[in-house]
Amino acid sequence: MENGWAHIGRLWTNGEPYLAMDSGSRDRWLGFSQDEYFDRIVEMGPDETGILVGEQMAAVVGADGVVRDDSWMEVFESSDGTVAIIQASGEDYLRTLAAGLRYAEDSADPCTLINISSGELAIFSAACDGSGEHSMTLLPARAGDTPTEHGAPSREPDTGLLVAVRVRTYRVTARWYTELDDSSCFARWLLTPINRTGDDQGGNAAIGATGA
Repeated sequence: MENGWAHIGRLWTNGEPYLAMDSGSRDRWLGFSQDEYFDRIVEMGPDETGILVGEQMAAVVGADGVVRDDSWMEVFESSDGTVAIIQASGEDYLRTLAAGLRYAEDSADPCTLINISSGELAIFSAACDGSGEHSMTLLPARAGDTPTEHGAPSREPDTGLLVAVRVRTYRVTARWYTELDDSSCFARWLLTPINRTGDDQGGNAAIGATGA
């Protein structure tokens, strides 16, 4: 899938955002056991895209209640290592996801920088702890077919994702409710890898075979 996107997982939200952060620091997030979700996340505004967890910055991603309240968020990775999280609503679900991936970045979109020193990106519900008894299971990212319909939530416990990363720094940009036409809309969180010599631009990669 050269210059394309692969679907690597899906995340269910009941309205709460997820955190995207260095897996090596996720044990410091106590969203459930010490009420950090209610104390630090619930009142965040749309322009606040990051939060300190210990000494590391975590990105706050997902859950645009205008697109959907309870919703799947589809996770993609491009051939250059960019990760996209898309929340979509539309009669043609697959077409709406593809349009969300193609949509150009805007320099005015809220953004934050995160470092992934462990080499593994963890994406999990902010309402849970990052590890331990009150955490969710994190599954390894795996390329597969893109869902053709939104569908109902799974009957199994909700899970997060672990994504092996190629670089250590990502710029995370948030695009909130974006209307495509009278029947479709999306929100998108784009994690673009940044290397030491410049910014790897991956936001406009064409959708590939598994996402078409």
